[in-house]
Amino acid sequence: MEKLSVHQKSTSTLDAYYEEHIDDFVDLKTYLSEVEIHCIKKVIAEKNGNITQAAEKLGVHRSILYRKLKARDLKK
Repeated sequence: MEKLSVHQKSTSTLDAYYEEHIDDFVDLKTYLSEVEIHCIKKVIAEKNGNITQAAEKLGVHRSILYRKLKARDLKK
């Protein structure tokens, strides 16, 4: 397994955003929650709002995706 240097910078746009805003997150749970919702929104948009297809791509059951959307007040 390759070891990642602490000083190594990522070139990913998402990584750059989170590196810039890392101090805005209170803890790891908050950080992961923000990353999760970002991914969910992106895949739902990619699937033109089709929750079933988005859930399949994300590897979760459709009901779990609906639950996550409802918990974040993002349900359509």
